[in-house]
Amino acid sequence: MHFLINLLPALIVLGALIFIHELGHFLACKLSRVKVEKFSIGFGPEIFHIQGKETRYAVSLIPLGGFVKPSGESYDDIGEEGLKPHDFLAQGAAVKFGIAFAGVLMNFVLSYFLFATIFMIGRPILKAKIGGFVEGYPAKSSRLAVGDLVLSVDGKPVRSWRELTDSIYQAGSKELKFAIERKGKRTEISVLPKVEELKDPFGKVHQVGRIGILPSEEYSLEKYPPPQALKEAAKTLVNFTGLTFKSIGYLVTGRLSLKSVSGPIGIFAIASKTAKLGMVHVLQLTAFLSASLAVFNLIPFPPLDGGLMLFILIEAVRRKQVSLRVQDAMTKAGFVLLLALMVVVMVNDLSNLDIAAKIKTFIHR
Repeated sequence: MHFLINLLPALIVLGALIFIHELGHFLACKLSRVKVEKFSIGFGPEIFHIQGKETRYAVSLIPLGGFVKPSGESYDDIGEEGLKPHDFLAQGAAVKFGIAFAGVLMNFVLSYFLFATIFMIGRPILKAKIGGFVEGYPAKSSRLAVGDLVLSVDGKPVRSWRELTDSIYQAGSKELKFAIERKGKRTEISVLPKVEELKDPFGKVHQVGRIGILPSEEYSLEKYPPPQALKEAAKTLVNFTGLTFKSIGYLVTGRLSLKSVSGPIGIFAIASKTAKLGMVHVLQLTAFLSASLAVFNLIPFPPLDGGLMLFILIEAVRRKQVSLRVQDAMTKAGFVLLLALMVVVMVNDLSNLDIAAKIKTFIHR
């Protein structure tokens, strides 16, 4: 029972992301008057279904995705009567592209809506308050003390622990002047950082400044009025989307290891831990995952949405459809590669979470 309770947050988050994505395809089909034969959350055998007037709505066993099946999606679906007006293949390139892109768009919309909501209700951020020191670094021997709240660094205001550490990193060997609040009084203290090499998530080495301070466990709420929240949400979504594209580029070129990628098992573990921190953290995780799913589906690789969009763009330029036999072969090959990638990522998840060792301990105890 405890396992199922821990699993529930991840199922809800992933289920919501899959539903929103497929809902985008479904609504685009409906707006284009393309008949939808099936709307499924999950793959494999159906757990249950509801038969609508023309669409079968199902929840299937494997919760790693979903699909919308429009009529006339391939020539194998077309009978002797040929294409009908409500078939997918009977539509122009613009309509087909819109249907393919709609899932990605819905994930971006969901992400933006969640970020805006988070900024309006307030998200907890770690205060720029000193909770301790690291031996061998300059802060330990300075006049800084545990409990000091850092107000600014070299005159630049800091509102969070992240802003504080970023200011220190960027300073390098330059002496910094900290404006701090201690017992209700403001004072200034200068500290000369120690320069070290630090690798970023992409493996690039940077020269950064460090003074050896540790955070307290105090949080404050970062909250904005609606107009500002909408701006901050857009900024956050654009920045994260750019970072995700960059990460994918580094993975393709080998500059970033596949070991840094989390799959379904890792996401389930993260969602379970995040749920214990509170609803705002769950909303934030969902927003990031939704944007990640949107970017992932934009990759021009069959059988992802981006692969279908690539075929449609080629069709629009050539004014001739890419051979369906070629599309089918590439989609099947791509699906095999995606499954192989999924296996590698799941092995990484098992290794990172040390699940294999835990199972072995359980068996031999």
